[in-house]
Amino acid sequence: MRKSRAGKGNPDLPGRTPQGAVDKLQLSSKVSFDVLLDVVEATHGKPIAVRLVPSSTISGLSGLWLETALKSHILVPESHSELHRMHVICHEFGHILLQHEGCDGLAASMPSMFSHVGQQSGIQRMLARSPQWNDVEKAAEEVAYLLSGFVLDKPTVPGSDFERVFG
Repeated sequence: MRKSRAGKGNPDLPGRTPQGAVDKLQLSSKVSFDVLLDVVEATHGKPIAVRLVPSSTISGLSGLWLETALKSHILVPESHSELHRMHVICHEFGHILLQHEGCDGLAASMPSMFSHVGQQSGIQRMLARSPQWNDVEKAAEEVAYLLSGFVLDKPTVPGSDFERVFG
């Protein structure tokens, strides 16, 4: 289970609720993914490398955020569709923006990665999508949906009943 410095989303801490974290970014109505990444990096205070990896690298996970003293890494399975990858990245951005602490049990479920990569690479935080749907996961997911609204094209409104039914 992940830990959060702010608990479940304390409204008394500006920027620590999903909406507050997204509002703090001051995004315009539509931005590219590169602009979103730049803004999240600036807020995070360090570079973020997004890497597509074979599914076997993070078996059973849809995404993984690793943080070192100098850089953060988001690992996403290359087998996911582009839309799914975008959502996973925005979800991990949610954990970054909400300053979630870490994940109990992740080192136990991925001992090889934590022992070999973690200790040698100076990983400070390692977060993966939790199988438990807890308040921390819900908050990161809400940030993902909010951020998606800035980077994804809005569907066009059908002009007629025929188009509504048959596209």
